[in-house]
Amino acid sequence: MKPRIVVFSISALAGTLREIARDYSGSANIELVPKAYEDALAYARHRYYTDTADVFIAAGSNGAFLQNQLEAPLVIIRTDGFDVMQALASARKASAAVGLVSYEHSFDELEQFARAFDVPLSTRTYRTPEDARRAVRELAQLGVKVVVGSGLVTEIAQEMGMEAILIYSRQGVVKAFEEAIRLASAKASGGVRRNSQAYTYHTEQDLIGNSRAVEKLRNTIRLCGSIDFSVLIQGETGVGKELVAQSIHSASPRAGKPFVAINCASLTESLLESELFGYEEGAFSGAVKGGRAGMFESAQGGTVFLDEIGDMPLAFQTRLLRILEDNTVRRIGSASSRKVDFRLLAASNVNLQQAVEEGRFREDLYFRLNEMLIHIPPLRERTEDIGELAGYFLRTTPVRVSKSKFDEFLQLALPVLQSLPWPGNIRQLKNVCRRAAVLMLQESDLSSWRTWFPDLLVGVENSTTSPLQHINFLDSMSNMNALALAYSRAPMSERTSIVRQALNLVGGEVNKVAEGLGISRSTVWRLNKGS
Repeated sequence: MKPRIVVFSISALAGTLREIARDYSGSANIELVPKAYEDALAYARHRYYTDTADVFIAAGSNGAFLQNQLEAPLVIIRTDGFDVMQALASARKASAAVGLVSYEHSFDELEQFARAFDVPLSTRTYRTPEDARRAVRELAQLGVKVVVGSGLVTEIAQEMGMEAILIYSRQGVVKAFEEAIRLASAKASGGVRRNSQAYTYHTEQDLIGNSRAVEKLRNTIRLCGSIDFSVLIQGETGVGKELVAQSIHSASPRAGKPFVAINCASLTESLLESELFGYEEGAFSGAVKGGRAGMFESAQGGTVFLDEIGDMPLAFQTRLLRILEDNTVRRIGSASSRKVDFRLLAASNVNLQQAVEEGRFREDLYFRLNEMLIHIPPLRERTEDIGELAGYFLRTTPVRVSKSKFDEFLQLALPVLQSLPWPGNIRQLKNVCRRAAVLMLQESDLSSWRTWFPDLLVGVENSTTSPLQHINFLDSMSNMNALALAYSRAPMSERTSIVRQALNLVGGEVNKVAEGLGISRSTVWRLNKGS
């Protein structure tokens, strides 16, 4: 049976959704439903609990509302800084007076983009339809002629007589459809349905670079693949821990079985419990008829990957240890245990040994996970790979820029890129390359490329002081880039202060701090509370 996907849209995005849905008609039964918020929530619950839909798709504030309320597989149509910059480039062609209205948070790249493209840019954020209408009205009063935003925002702008550009890219919508089809397929085969996946893509050959560090990492992956031990993967944010985990699975005899991943920091405790252990019918209000398998059952014969395991609550650590020792799992609401067979891979960007010493992580679980240890080096320790990585990211960015222009940019920029600390590691380098590719569409003279990245090029001096003292010492370092570097090097005792400095820097926006420091929102909240 084809996957059954319901897509919610009541805005200008509906046309794009309808067009792309036709392209996937052979792979899934896709239904576009013009409902939002409470109406969409009630409809989705009815369809899911009557087993007439597998996965739901939504965007913007509607998607955020459903994500917080709906206990069913949901894919959110995402936008990133790259999508925003493309939309702003289109808006700039229509008028010099451009406004952006984004959901909940702004985008860090916009200030640099606006300067490079000479775009007078006014920004607003919103959470509710009323907020969106108020934001667009304020922009109109400022003389803005073109508004970039979600379907809801563009419809409001057009009602007020302004031109509007949709913030969503076709590529972003396609990704959402593909993810929904994959989730539906995983559900049909018993895979975990939310915040996880039951398939694998990568091998050690997908690691880009030829440095000694990368070659050593490839060899370690092959070794870990051949031995059915638990593996602990440690490394800073953005170094590619899940890619390494998938590569270990691909190199193992379990490669033909499910690879099931979950981020322990991305869910509330109640959701994490149901995803990890599963539940029986009637175990709690809203439990699906017939119950649901947790990730350990769903990965039968395959691999479980627990990302950010350092954020797992202590109570769950105890239950996980018992599962690893007994090879059995008990669903929520069940009086009996079920046999399970899986290999465990875990990852953390914090020092788990230090967490053990501070009483935040069980010592016996740490030793059980640490049968094999892989440390992924940060990008600043493998600078000889930056040229190859940057070249790959530039070539695979979906913009029409010639190879010769990419080569010219790398010739100019590579010595500087190799000297930077890269607190966000490979993920940060990828974002820089994507931004550069968009800016190349406008700039014919690449010699001014440094002006595109003023925050990136703030100098980071070596210091014998602590990371926290280092930030206070250099006023020019009071930006998210510096805070992210300090956070990655700081002991746990100083991370609370760094998080609070980051919150002050962005006016208390938790999402921006989480993105900037490369940590989960729950970690931001926990550290800000001092716990």
